Amino acid sequence: MRTIPYLLFFLFTALFSHAQELLSDYQGMVHVRENSIEQQGDNLMLNVQIDLSGLSVGRHQSLAIALMLREGRDSLMLQPIVVNGANKQKMYERTLAFKGKAVADGGAYLVMKNQPALLREVTYRKAIPFESWMKGAELVLVGELKNYDGVTQKVYINVLTDHLLE
Repeated sequence: MRTIPYLLFFLFTALFSHAQELLSDYQGMVHVRENSIEQQGDNLMLNVQIDLSGLSVGRHQSLAIALMLREGRDSLMLQPIVVNGANKQKMYERTLAFKGKAVADGGAYLVMKNQPALLREVTYRKAIPFESWMKGAELVLVGELKNYDGVTQKVYINVLTDHLLE
C-alpha cells in the first residue's frame, strides 16, 4: 500500500524532468541584425547587433554565443559572448579577482551575468584578416551550453546568411 505513492512520485518526477529539458532550447531567443559586413582592404569588417533580451540561463550554466564564418572545409570561429548563470557568474568574479581579466574571460568578446528581465543588446564589431574563401562563406550563430564544470551539454547552430560577400 505504501509503494503506490512512491511509484507515482517517481513517475511524475521522471515526466517533469524531461519537460524541463525541452524548455532549455535557446533557438529563437537570440536575435542577430547585421548592420554591415564588408571587405575593406585586407580586412573583413563585421558590425552586428545581437539581442539577448529574454534569454535565461540556469544558475549553474553558461551559454557561449559565437559567430562563425564557414565555407566548405574552411571555417573561422570568432570570440564568443558568454552569458553566465548566477553561480557561474560568482565563479567568474572570483577568477577575475584572483587571476585577472585575461584568465577569467578565456578569450571571450564579452562576459555578462544572466539577467533575462533586462533589455540587452550587444554590438559586436570585429576586423578579421580577409582570406579568399570568406567571399562565399556563410555566417553562422553557434550557441554552446555548458554545465558548472565547463562540460558542453548542448550545441545550437543557426545559419544566418549564405554568401557573405557578393
